[in-house]
Amino acid sequence: MSIPLFPPMCVVPPVETRCTFFGITIPCVPAVVTTENDDLFGMEVLMGHWITFIILMAIGLLMLSYARWPFTYADAMKITIGLYSIITAFFALFRLGFHVSRLLLIMAALHNLPEWAIFVQVSAANTNSTMVKNGLRAATFFILTIVFLVVMMPTLTYALLAEQAFGIMLDFALPLAFIYQYITGSSKVKSFYLFPAMAHTIHLFFTIIPLVLANFYVGRTSWFSSFFLETSIYVSAPITHSLYARWSFEFDEYKQTETVKDKPTNVLPQDLRVKNVVWFLVIGFLLGLVPLIGLPASLGFCATTPHCTPKGAIVATSVAVVHPGFEVAFEDMIAFRKLIELPRDVHDPTFEEPSIRSLLVGEKLQESETYISHYQPSECRKVASGAVDIHLDASCDRVWSVVSNWSDCTWVAGCLYAVQGAKVNARVLHTNEGDTLSEVYHKLDAKERELIYEVVQPGPLKGYTGHLKVADTGREVPGCYATYRFMIPKVKGGVSLDAAYDKLLNVIILAMKKVFKS
Repeated sequence: MSIPLFPPMCVVPPVETRCTFFGITIPCVPAVVTTENDDLFGMEVLMGHWITFIILMAIGLLMLSYARWPFTYADAMKITIGLYSIITAFFALFRLGFHVSRLLLIMAALHNLPEWAIFVQVSAANTNSTMVKNGLRAATFFILTIVFLVVMMPTLTYALLAEQAFGIMLDFALPLAFIYQYITGSSKVKSFYLFPAMAHTIHLFFTIIPLVLANFYVGRTSWFSSFFLETSIYVSAPITHSLYARWSFEFDEYKQTETVKDKPTNVLPQDLRVKNVVWFLVIGFLLGLVPLIGLPASLGFCATTPHCTPKGAIVATSVAVVHPGFEVAFEDMIAFRKLIELPRDVHDPTFEEPSIRSLLVGEKLQESETYISHYQPSECRKVASGAVDIHLDASCDRVWSVVSNWSDCTWVAGCLYAVQGAKVNARVLHTNEGDTLSEVYHKLDAKERELIYEVVQPGPLKGYTGHLKVADTGREVPGCYATYRFMIPKVKGGVSLDAAYDKLLNVIILAMKKVFKS
């Protein structure tokens, strides 16, 4: 099965549903594909999230094991990075189970708290440990305010904007500050900020931005959205936290061993602190609006959100049995009649229409089990499919002898005669209205009594494919039964599915019944 490299360049409108994880059910918007809908990348997503969770938990617990307890500010950065890894690990788990939900947004806000703690500890504004403590308290109050907004916002969309606007601000501000220090600082400063600059740049471009983009393309399976973006997230998150873990030892060591006149304990030396932090925050906030608001505005919203990768799904109902091989035709009829969008009672006259009855065993709805078939939704396919079951009052030998004679068109409604072409499988039908129709057969099997043919003449019927199979089925009513399936290309100016059924049921089949009448 061919998978597109890129999805359509538009934003999939969010559709709120309900997600259940560990027995908890909450409103959510799908964020990732899952194994439950049998997506081709479902297993990769499942394993990716769990492996990321395990690795980040291991990094976090390892960092906390290096800190001295009870807590001391001498190990503040080790503890910060340890908690950062653990919270990010649970964010991965919540994304897998709760998708985009208020619980995930709360976890995202808590994930930002260690980032604020990093920012506070490197800020030049905090010249002593008391100011660092006050900065950490202020950051905690700010995050709790965001959590409150996430809980109280009237809709999930507003909650998402509230959290992401301020969360992504810091994801831009931190790498900007670290890279600035690395470019403008002394060799000592360059050495000190190399690891955090690498860590958060990787975090921004290979974790945060892919997370935002992945939300744009939910349900649009492609190598870019379903594989590359997701893989980028799973690989980059452990790398980011490993780099930060390495740096945390250097950070805490500098606080203790760097001796400068009048330097307070548990604070970075003045030459290593980041100045003008407010400017970095302002620039970070403005840059964060680009992927959150600017990019969706430029891409626009997708008109529909079909999932165009074959998957296991219910294509019939528990009160219908279709003839074997008619599954796709039945699904197309459901889509054409909008039987899902506009549910009807089983006694609705719609189910008495010949085009629907012809698909059903016994020509009526009956109690049966549901079935699952691998298919593409109707709107994703380039052809519309139909099928009918035909009863003819003649022996199957007689029916097949006429149908299999490629130079005989007496069973085709409106056909005067057929002229076989230079190729044995080609013919031209001449109708009683003076028109012609060129056809070729792809299969003419006497053993299976099966004919598959296609219209090749330019025009509205070009590409129309018919599949006729004659069989003695041993049914109660004597005679010969034939199943007829057809496919019509979905092209501008082509024949509609409704028109094809109308001609088939009211013209073609009636003409066949007359030809094969005893």
